[in-house]
Amino acid sequence: MLFRSFWNFLLVSLLAVGGLNSVIPDIQRYVVEQGWLTARQFGEIYALSQATPGPNVMILTMLGTIVAGWAGAIAATAGLFLPGTVVTLATIYWQARNPERPFLAAIRRGMAPIAIGLTASTGWVMFSALFPHWDLASLAAEWPAAVVALVTAWICSATRWNPLWLMAAGAVVGMVVS
Repeated sequence: MLFRSFWNFLLVSLLAVGGLNSVIPDIQRYVVEQGWLTARQFGEIYALSQATPGPNVMILTMLGTIVAGWAGAIAATAGLFLPGTVVTLATIYWQARNPERPFLAAIRRGMAPIAIGLTASTGWVMFSALFPHWDLASLAAEWPAAVVALVTAWICSATRWNPLWLMAAGAVVGMVVS
């Protein structure tokens, strides 16, 4: 299980254009298909990992810990960082030696919309974990969560509020409602 987890996260990290959030849907699909977590549990762990201090890639370390303890945490984290480190070092080396190459500029221009699309798909997958069924009864039962998600998205895009305040407010509301 450790090697399979390491290998999957290594391959996914090679696709993490724009950061780990761009491949969260693939990670969620893998974890749920393996039966390690439900989609909702994954969403909760994702939210918790975003609230912790440090890099936002801590979700993989958390997932590795949940699945296989410390060894799982090390395997998942190594799988995440190893390819990115190698590719980054190679790119920096190549860019420093060939800064004016049109090929490099084309890659940068082409990757930006891909990174934006992958990141947007993360929001959709996380929202879908909260609302697995798109029928009126399911949406009516979870309408407060939908309102909170949409208001949070609006506040983050329209103001300069620190998202930690919103996360803290969500945690308090969750404790009160539960």
